[in-house]
Amino acid sequence: MYPIKFLLLPLILAFPHTPAAGENPVPAGILPFQQSAKGVALKIKLNDSDRPLTFLFDTGADGMAIRKALADSLRLPVSHAQEVNIVGGKKTISISTGNTVHLSDSLQLEGQHIAIFDRIADVDGIIGLNLLREYVVRFDFGNRQLQLYAPEGYTPPADPATTLPVTLHGNLIYIAGLLDLTGKGSGVEGRFLLDTGANYHLIAFSDFVRRNRLLLSGFKPEGTGSTVSMGHATPVYHGKAHRFSVGDAAVSMDEMPVTLQASTGNPATPGEDLPDGSVGIRFLSRHNFTICLHCREVYIEK
Repeated sequence: MYPIKFLLLPLILAFPHTPAAGENPVPAGILPFQQSAKGVALKIKLNDSDRPLTFLFDTGADGMAIRKALADSLRLPVSHAQEVNIVGGKKTISISTGNTVHLSDSLQLEGQHIAIFDRIADVDGIIGLNLLREYVVRFDFGNRQLQLYAPEGYTPPADPATTLPVTLHGNLIYIAGLLDLTGKGSGVEGRFLLDTGANYHLIAFSDFVRRNRLLLSGFKPEGTGSTVSMGHATPVYHGKAHRFSVGDAAVSMDEMPVTLQASTGNPATPGEDLPDGSVGIRFLSRHNFTICLHCREVYIEK
C-alpha cells in the first residue's frame, strides 16, 4: 500500500528446501489465504502468543506493521522510535524488534522488526517484502494459497504468459506497463508499483498525469473524489482506460477502471525516482503469478 513506506531490514531465518539438479521446485510451505477486496490476508502468530492474527500481504510495504492497540495487548517489545515517509509527509512511529513471525506450524521468520501505527484499516497488521526477501512466492488465486519456494535452485515456470523484469527502488517493486486511456494513440509507458495491498485496478500519480497531460487526452471521468493523507487532500478522477497492459501486451485488460490524481501543485523534486502509479490487487488477481525478487522477475501465468 503506497501510503505506508518504511525501511525495516530484519534478519530472516528459515529452513528452505533446495531442489536437486533437474528436480522440479517443491514448496517449502503452502499458506492458505483469505481473499477480499482488500487483498490477500494471511493468518499468522507472533512470538509466544497462540492468538491468530490477520495480516495483509502487501507488496507495497517494505516491512511489517501492526496496530498499536494490538501491539500493546501482545506486549511487543519497543526498542526505538523512527521517522517514516507516508504520502503527504513524515510520521514518527515506534519500532518493535526481535519478533518471531509464525507463518505456519513449521515455517517462521526470526528477528523481525515491526512498525507500530495507531491504526491499520480492517486488519491486525501488514507483512510486506520481508517475506519476499526470504522466499519466491506464487499467488494461486484458484486455490487461495501462497506457495513459498526456496530461492536457491528455483526453476521459473516453463511457459508463463509473460515474464516481467522487476526494478527495486526504495525496497519497493516497480514493473513496466502501458496505459492507453482513449484508444486514440499508442498509450504512455510508465513504471508502476506492484501493490497487492491496494484495493483498486490502477492509479496514476499526479506527476505522471501532468507530465503526459492525461487529463487533457480526451479521458472522460465518470466521477471525482479526493484522497487525504496527513491532512492534505489530492483531487482524483475516476473512469475507464481503453486498455492497460504489461509484458509487451501479453497480459492486458480492456475498459479497465483507473484513477488519475490531479496536480497537487508540488511536483516531484528533480532526480527523485518515484513510481508513475500503482497496480493494485483487482488487476493482479486476474492471473496466478509468481514474484521472484532474487531473479528480479515476475512470472504471470496464462
